[in-house]
Amino acid sequence: MPIEVNRRQLLSGTAAAVGVAMIGLPAAATPPVTDTADPFLLGIASGDPLPDAVVLWTRLLRDPLGANPVSRRPVPVGWQVAEDERFRRVVRTGFAVARPELAHSVHVDVGGLRPARDYFYRFRAGRAFSPVGRTRTAPGRHADPNRLRVGVVSC
Repeated sequence: MPIEVNRRQLLSGTAAAVGVAMIGLPAAATPPVTDTADPFLLGIASGDPLPDAVVLWTRLLRDPLGANPVSRRPVPVGWQVAEDERFRRVVRTGFAVARPELAHSVHVDVGGLRPARDYFYRFRAGRAFSPVGRTRTAPGRHADPNRLRVGVVSC
């Protein structure tokens, strides 16, 4: 007899599996995640650079118009910051919660970084990884102000 699982049960199980994976339990203890849709349709972004910190952002979606929410519940989202594009030298990692009341958007204030450095970052929700982004911390307090370049984007 086939087992029937509704969407709510599937998403709740997915969120629980991601939560277990985030706290570092072995993969064998994590139930399989069957949802393969890419939740990173809006991509990722970074901003608000300080000499020792940046803010990372993403929003989870199931369709480009946002009419189909990822879940009616909070979804754990992992993040990593590395010195290299292949994430061999990860310097910061953690998780945030994408909450439905915030349209499943995630803002992470990553501290403890070095001034005037390029870093690479990515997010993970379930089995899906976001594209890899590149960000840069602001120069240190004694940097030459004539060498400062700033880009501004607004939406």
